[in-house]
Amino acid sequence: MCTPVALGVGGIAGGLAQGIGGYQQHMTAAANYTMRANGLERDIKAEQYASAYEIARTRETVSKTLGAARAGFAANGLALSGSAVDVLSDTASEGDLDVASIRWNSQVKTDNLRYEQTVARTNAKASRTAAPLAFIAPVIGSVARFGNQFDQPAKT
Repeated sequence: MCTPVALGVGGIAGGLAQGIGGYQQHMTAAANYTMRANGLERDIKAEQYASAYEIARTRETVSKTLGAARAGFAANGLALSGSAVDVLSDTASEGDLDVASIRWNSQVKTDNLRYEQTVARTNAKASRTAAPLAFIAPVIGSVARFGNQFDQPAKT
């Protein structure tokens, strides 16, 4: 038959095991959140590079379009004045709007990624902060249960 002390030691050992498991669970979560934040940093840089490339390609396309339009006007004997200039100006303005749209959309996307990154880093910090409590709480509980068994009156 097990003595109360042996049962108490077993309970404390169980509390220690539970505490270690809780600690490890929080530390694993913190590591996962940190990896997520690092991955989001990579995604932010990729978005910035992609938008810079898209802006460059859009500007190049607009430049080619303007050049082709100028050449077309000249080939048809039209002077670059009046409505011809208006067409070129409108085309350039549309290109500028396209570039602004690309920048805006990219900024919104990177802002959202940065927000997610901040949340992931905050969650990692919270998990690391909670890890010691996840360890100590079950240990204290098991010690308290062990101590309580001696406070009860003996059964007759």
